[in-house]
Amino acid sequence: MSMTSTFGAMRPTAHPLMILLSGHGGLAVLTLARNIAAARLIGVEQFGIAAAFAIIISAVEMATTLGVQQIIVQDKEGEETEFQASLHMIQLARGILGAIVIYACAPALAEFFGDPRNAWAFKTLALVPLLSGLTHLDACRYQRASRFGPSIIMQIGPAALALLLLWPLYTNFGDFRILLIAAVIQAAGSLVMSHLVAERRYLIAFHRDHLQRVFRFGLPLALNGLFLLAVFHGEKILVGHTRTPADLALLAMGFTLTLTPALIIGKSLQSYALPRLSAVIENPEQFRENAGNLLRLCLYAGIMMSVVLSILAPAIPLLLGEGFARLIPLFPILAALHGIRIVKTGVSVSALALGASGNTVIGNVPRVLALPIIYFALQNGASLSQIIWIATTAEAAGLLLALGLLCHRVRHL
Repeated sequence: MSMTSTFGAMRPTAHPLMILLSGHGGLAVLTLARNIAAARLIGVEQFGIAAAFAIIISAVEMATTLGVQQIIVQDKEGEETEFQASLHMIQLARGILGAIVIYACAPALAEFFGDPRNAWAFKTLALVPLLSGLTHLDACRYQRASRFGPSIIMQIGPAALALLLLWPLYTNFGDFRILLIAAVIQAAGSLVMSHLVAERRYLIAFHRDHLQRVFRFGLPLALNGLFLLAVFHGEKILVGHTRTPADLALLAMGFTLTLTPALIIGKSLQSYALPRLSAVIENPEQFRENAGNLLRLCLYAGIMMSVVLSILAPAIPLLLGEGFARLIPLFPILAALHGIRIVKTGVSVSALALGASGNTVIGNVPRVLALPIIYFALQNGASLSQIIWIATTAEAAGLLLALGLLCHRVRHL
């Protein structure tokens, strides 16, 4: 059976996937436009300072994740009010923990990134996880019935607001603070929108069996979050510590421009395919066929994205200004790196549908093991292109490892 006919059997077909692609794409485009506009307004050095804030926000989110948004879709009790209330409690605790960690570590973080005077800015970042912890999960629950519109609205509205306010913020501050304030505004907007689109009351409850089930499901994802911190930000953290803010700005913007389309594709496919793969677990042959088709789709998408981005590389100075011209030779390597990441998304989604959340963790091990090599290389004068090549090789090794584990698991269904 062809890939088209297989996915065609899982109603509804193209319509929800197009909603997801347009929704995740809209959010990513708005975020990307905000970063591009900010880079042109404040310049390479100031953008490099702001990049450190984005890394910390993302790092805390990754390190504290328990897969609450996934388990409400995947778990058989995802529609139950008490189960959702337990998830709200876990998410709130996660947000409070993240806020405390950022606030307490703010002086050390400012010192690590080379400017102790910015400790106050890192303390301000503590608002972001705190606000996110209060988010209502109804928009995620709707995905069980392929209702993706509310979650898309919840994300796009605040991102658009943060973009619209960028120029007024620039006229008042004129430096890295515009992105710091925009991040807080976007988090607050997402919180408000999540409650506006909700149908149920926001409830918090504690149930030991729910907590245990979430931790069984989520602890491997939390461990993987630490790995993803290394995967998405490890090189940037090391460059930010050992090189100038301008070097960090180049690498951060390169990651943004190449990782953004990869995340659009990956998140859309996960939201669309996870409930459908989970629904056919009791039919091993159907699951194998659907998972195989998903992997082929991810492979095609990864190759296409890498080729298109490589062709567009010479346009970078027109988009960002001449200060970012050094990014041109790095761009094709970064495109290949994140093209591989798209293929790994297909592997991760298939494994997650089987409850094998540890598969993703193992697939990220090579990328983590590469970080000491990268740090040694930076200390010995390695170029940014050499650093990215090391990361790309490690990413390819992780893909092969994760795929091998998935194939073994699928054969024994």
